[in-house]
Amino acid sequence: MDVFSDILRTLRLRATVFLHACFYGNWAVDTSGDKRATFHMVVRGGCWLHLPGQKAPIALTGGDLIVFPHDAEHTISNSPTPPPATFPRNRPPPQDQEAQGVTLICGYFEFERHQWNPVLEALPQVMVVHEQSGTGMPFSDSLGRYLAYEVETEQSGGELLVDRLSEILFIHVVRRHLAANRGEGFIAALADERIGRVLSRIHAAPAEAWSVESMAELAGQSRSAFSSRFTQLAGLSPMLYLTRWRMTLANERFLTTAESVEQVAEKVGYQSGIAFAKAFKRHFGYGPGAARRARLSEETVTEA
Repeated sequence: MDVFSDILRTLRLRATVFLHACFYGNWAVDTSGDKRATFHMVVRGGCWLHLPGQKAPIALTGGDLIVFPHDAEHTISNSPTPPPATFPRNRPPPQDQEAQGVTLICGYFEFERHQWNPVLEALPQVMVVHEQSGTGMPFSDSLGRYLAYEVETEQSGGELLVDRLSEILFIHVVRRHLAANRGEGFIAALADERIGRVLSRIHAAPAEAWSVESMAELAGQSRSAFSSRFTQLAGLSPMLYLTRWRMTLANERFLTTAESVEQVAEKVGYQSGIAFAKAFKRHFGYGPGAARRARLSEETVTEA
């Protein structure tokens, strides 16, 4: 089981481009404050990334990509000197054909299911991917160029294609981060041979009668050694991780199927519907009935 894919699929990754513009002269862009993960891709030209508390700006050039998984404060501008707070943001000036412009594509990364997301939680505040970073990944450079081509040519079906390419772009950036940062947090848990094996099995068979002992046996460790290592890497205990993922799957089934509480309980590893309902309410703050009503409400809106 590919744990990374399973999480993204279940929590429903979505991406969209909201700005494509060429900036000339003095300008500044700052999209923070929307409480959404954002990305900026420099299509052509050069500019500077300014971050609070960082003395030196980061130079950016065509093909570079910046991702803010947690809506971190930032400013991108034409100058290595940060613009004053009173300087207007996000306003492309009138085009000057004689000036050298900087073209940006900006977008959002979101998850339809706004709940616990171990992948997103493990990402840093800022991720900068330079085009000439030498990732060794196929199509790592051409992906950004293809996205820029679709945005700029505005062909039939282009909007949908741009959204899908943006989603692929996010996955690519996170995979790159996974490969380069195997010693930190949940990312380290995925990369760890023993812990990763357990996580893979949990995601493949969440309804299995798991216990710390059975997980430790699968990892080939003692109970105490496994529990300590899992908690150290994943940031929560093995059973709490299992419970959170089971509740995530259960909520998704309530939102997408007409299954009963008992049916959902069985599919996520609970023998008692009553025990499951109590655990579900304790986890989300509302019961299975409220989750099912949310699905019915969505269906009513769709039919209307």
